Formats: sequence, structure tokens, C-alpha cells
Amino acid sequence: MAAKQKAECRLSEINHAYLNDLAKLGAYGAGKAGVIRRFIENGIQEALEKKVIAPRDVADFGGASEDGED
Repeated sequence: MAAKQKAECRLSEINHAYLNDLAKLGAYGAGKAGVIRRFIENGIQEALEKKVIAPRDVADFGGASEDGED
């Protein structure tokens, strides 16, 4: 089995510092990964609202609708 390679860091050090600051606040996530996830989800929602991208059906990805309707 091949050894796992460390992922290359593509964010600048200042952005890592901002992510740490936001993670410490806790309002956007408990850690850097949670903060990143929140910002990505918020960006996708904004793009959907502005009709930059078309909505997709969660059923196409094996999930159930979020509002409980089928």
C-alpha cells in the first residue's frame, strides 16, 4: 500500500490565519474545515439565488428532499 502523500497547501498564510480566527469565533464552524465548508455552501446558495447556476435535484445524488416532500 502506498504511503499517503501530504496535500499541498494552496491557501496563503494570511487566509489560514483568517480561517483560524473564524474557527475560534465558532459562528462559522468549529475548525478550519468547517469554516471552509460553510463559506462554500453559502457561495453555492448565493449563486443559486442569483441564477448563476441551475438548481439540481438531490434525488439524482441518492438523497431525499430537504423539506420532506417526494
